[in-house]
Amino acid sequence: MPHINHGRGRIHVVLGALGLALAVPAAAYAQQVPAPDVSALAVPRDVTARTDARISPLLLKAKGQVNVWVQMQTSPLAAAAAKAKESGLPLTRGAQRAHLSQLDYEHDELSRTAASLGGRELARVSKAHNAVAFSIPAASLSVLAAQPGVLTVRPVIDYQLDVSNPRPETVPYIGATAVQDLGVTGKNVKVAVLDSGVDYTHSDLGGSGDPADYTAAYGTETGSDVNKLPSTKGLYPTAKVVGGYDFVGEQWPNGDLAPDPNPMPCGIEVPITGSTTGATCDGTHGTHVADIIAGASADGAHKGVAPGALLYALKVCSSVSTSCSGVALLQAMDFALDPNGDGHVDDAVDVINMSLGSAYGQFEDDLTNASEIASRLGVVVVCAAGNNADHPYIVSSPSIAPGAISVAQTQVPSAKFYPLVINSPASIAGTYNDTTTVDWAPVQDATHDGFVGKDVVYTGRSCPADTLAADPTGQVALAIRGSCSVSLKVDKLFAAGAVGVLVMMADASEPISFSYGGGTQLGPTLIILKSYGDLIRSVATANVTVHDSQPLVKSVVGTSARGPSYSYQTIKPEIGAPGASLSAIAGTGTLEAAFGGTSGATPMIAGSAALLLEALPHASPAEIKARLMNNTETQIQTAPNIFGPQLAPATRIGGGEVRVDRALNAKTIAWVLEDETAGISFGAPSI
Repeated sequence: MPHINHGRGRIHVVLGALGLALAVPAAAYAQQVPAPDVSALAVPRDVTARTDARISPLLLKAKGQVNVWVQMQTSPLAAAAAKAKESGLPLTRGAQRAHLSQLDYEHDELSRTAASLGGRELARVSKAHNAVAFSIPAASLSVLAAQPGVLTVRPVIDYQLDVSNPRPETVPYIGATAVQDLGVTGKNVKVAVLDSGVDYTHSDLGGSGDPADYTAAYGTETGSDVNKLPSTKGLYPTAKVVGGYDFVGEQWPNGDLAPDPNPMPCGIEVPITGSTTGATCDGTHGTHVADIIAGASADGAHKGVAPGALLYALKVCSSVSTSCSGVALLQAMDFALDPNGDGHVDDAVDVINMSLGSAYGQFEDDLTNASEIASRLGVVVVCAAGNNADHPYIVSSPSIAPGAISVAQTQVPSAKFYPLVINSPASIAGTYNDTTTVDWAPVQDATHDGFVGKDVVYTGRSCPADTLAADPTGQVALAIRGSCSVSLKVDKLFAAGAVGVLVMMADASEPISFSYGGGTQLGPTLIILKSYGDLIRSVATANVTVHDSQPLVKSVVGTSARGPSYSYQTIKPEIGAPGASLSAIAGTGTLEAAFGGTSGATPMIAGSAALLLEALPHASPAEIKARLMNNTETQIQTAPNIFGPQLAPATRIGGGEVRVDRALNAKTIAWVLEDETAGISFGAPSI
């Protein structure tokens, strides 16, 4: 249906048999679409009226040393190139180099001024965004903001990975297998994965699958010098992972950023150098994401959404935490628009995947601005909506950029929910529906001895180094979340004799989201709310039963973030995808594990975009988004285990759940030229 937006805007409707044969006519029309001016997109137009207005309100009370991005008024190269292309006079290579030289001159001048104010340059970017990052005393910000050419001064924002498999069921479920059967695999479509790195030695990603090759490419601990250098044994680049860069190193945020040319991630069991607790890191997030987008096993048994796509591994997230550097992310955006670093954006990637974000996303966000500019240049930017659950306006940056595709998480086809039935005592007896399971320790559908009429005993945190609060032998153990991976708790409790495990949240507002983090003795496990756990703990002995599942297919996962966007009052997220797929584990050679959250949903959409771009190589990002949004499965429920057959609102699911085969075969698509969306956004009502 057409987009309606405050009664304004032009509706773009394309009619006809838009299959593989009509890629050229679609391209011809797309090239006539004017690109809006993005020079003032990130801030109000009158922001330069006063020096104070150039400084983010988040910095006005700052003290001591602060890290900031100083955005300049001159357009970054990608914005200038996009505008020139739409005018009919594309920038020549010489003109692109001249533009970058001008930006370098402005950056040099600003950096000298910042140094005189006690500042230290951290980074500079000029392609997707025109800005310089400094570490500088807060007292110097007003003087810095007053310098000629400065547009805004904003804090460096560090983002979070949006973790909460492609399981073999998810790829056919969204229609990707049907598209692959037509011979469309995303062949040679270039996808940049801005994440924690990609294990290019894994068999699903074009590597040998030999764990020894991983060690040769990374080393045996985070402090190894091996992971700072490109492989000297011909292991990288591969036919699948064709390029990349590590913008953070192995110690950040516990140390400074230490970029190097090797994008190999820290594997799931690699020791953290200097740790006194024997801790291991887990940088496998990006490897999961890459596999979902474009993975393919040698035997053909495992395929991602677009197994023919090529990957760029851009490591922007920590090896020792879930943080992603706001400096590294903007540097990676520049890399994605100019992978060979020759100063031209002619070789920009086709798709950017960011399974990360910052809650309550706003336009005063440098990464959002860079994402929008990349989209205007012609790159499909796909971002996670976030895992912050059903709270209005909490949808993340950079997914709120108008041109980006913001992705919600839906349940996989086989997803089930298992009620927690408290049999006794009578004071708390009843059926409690708001629960979730974990793929690595499933509850069985048939009656299971571990969860039928068993008493519960509270065992505390239950991490490997903890002393259990009680002996769980022959009983169901109740553990509280925190301090270590849930799978390690489950491993410890089953080793101690438990016949089932309940894991309660540590905080009432904490999202229900868990992924595998080690352990071998894993039995049936159910995740429950803090309130449920508190009820059980409030009585001397509770007796429980867990079995008899109900399906959750075609519903939104409870943790998936809600919109609309805070700044633009537009529908975000815009589309959903199943976000729990089986995918590659970094450092293991061949192993795969469950991987969820909007982090797992986002690459489903990025892979879908890659399929469409092979078939329609000249389609604009707006057309790709419109095809996907116009052709979804719309009958998606909120949470049938809690609300019954209630359809999810647009602010949870956007246009619906992706069906890429329908998107490819669509004969009619519609979107609004100015707003780059196929969603209906009336804005927030006045109160």
